[in-house]
Amino acid sequence: MKRRMVFVVIALTLVALLVGATAVMGAKPQESGSGKDVIALSNGFPSGQHFNLNIHGKDPETFVCDATPGGRSVFVAEYGASTIQYVSNKKGSVYDLTVLDQCAMPEPYGDGVAKVQLPYQVLVEDVPTPAGGYYVFARILAKPNNGKIEPSSNIILYPNTVVEACNDPGNPEFGNYTECPEDPELMLGLIVGENLYLPDPSEQVLRRFEDPTAAGRGKSRAVDITRLFVYTGWVVDATLDANGDEVIDTSDVPVADYDGDPFTPDNQDYNNDGSVDELDVEAWLTDMAALAEPMAWYFANEWIFNIADLVITEQGLMNDGTKLVQLRFYPVVTTTFGSHIIVEKDAPADTLGAEAFWFDPSYGNDFSLKNGEAKDSGALSAGTYTVTELLPDGWDLSQIEFIDLDPSTPSLVTDETAEISLAPGETVRVIFHNVPIA
Repeated sequence: MKRRMVFVVIALTLVALLVGATAVMGAKPQESGSGKDVIALSNGFPSGQHFNLNIHGKDPETFVCDATPGGRSVFVAEYGASTIQYVSNKKGSVYDLTVLDQCAMPEPYGDGVAKVQLPYQVLVEDVPTPAGGYYVFARILAKPNNGKIEPSSNIILYPNTVVEACNDPGNPEFGNYTECPEDPELMLGLIVGENLYLPDPSEQVLRRFEDPTAAGRGKSRAVDITRLFVYTGWVVDATLDANGDEVIDTSDVPVADYDGDPFTPDNQDYNNDGSVDELDVEAWLTDMAALAEPMAWYFANEWIFNIADLVITEQGLMNDGTKLVQLRFYPVVTTTFGSHIIVEKDAPADTLGAEAFWFDPSYGNDFSLKNGEAKDSGALSAGTYTVTELLPDGWDLSQIEFIDLDPSTPSLVTDETAEISLAPGETVRVIFHNVPIA
């Protein structure tokens, strides 16, 4: 395997990612209301253009895995741990999901790692177009436990971690690369951010039944696993690893007289707060990112394959008797889930009408509401929206209330404005409560 340049900042704590306002926000199937017409309720999968990948659980002692590239399937151990590598090349010309190595059987039956290439670009009306990332859904299929009536099989899919990343060195053959060249100058280092997504153990498990202890047969509904493919953190030029230990930390921050005091020794307190810690690394990298030709980049809630020209990730899995898992990758550029924002007005007087509400980005015309009235935005794409109220004289805003909001979707209130990070297929009600000025 190629040399890995995966950088880690020490002392950073992993916490749950609050899925943000980017195009890769986790999709939320809508089983009722205005969004239900775009979701296939029989299986939980959205409709629309997608790429299929099937994960087959097999007994490594009896199954012989064909190492020939191709197809839409990878083969993992029926019980135990396996790994799937995903690779994406911005300079590549593949327009379909391509299995490069089908076999993820553990030793001594294989190396335990399968490899799949996802297209960075997709064909939209026969025109190559950046996919913009993907929404990823998965469900368990096939009869569990050889058809016996036993407790449900399950599989744990862990978050993807970046194991290689590099940029185009100008080589005309780069488009064919499925691993980084052996050149440290082209390699990038990945630094884990404080809010890198680390799911709750119960959230990772894909089960065949709603009740994990239930017996019998059946198909599970698809669940959204997009967040397993989301990256938050720093990407840096490998040359910033000053001491060559493949870790970016305070030892790599240049020694200098940051406090401007010629009587104190030079040090690595880059932000001059009296302490040399990870905050100095953060400040240093921020300055590196501000250069005309940056040596550092920060990504928040980004589709994982957008962070470099060539990115290779690994997704660990733990299988417990699952025969078949179906994954679908939906290109963001061609997928619409029909999200909605419903604005409601609450005031102690029926005659109170706001001078205006408006959406940003603009969606339709400005509108007025009286007490008890509501306005549906109509179908919206996923993203960040604000709703602002301009109140008549003599009235004030006591509260903006969010209802039916996915708890993983953040929202903010600033003065008379509500900011909403809208997930695909999600309907959010925003209630503006008004009171007379005392």
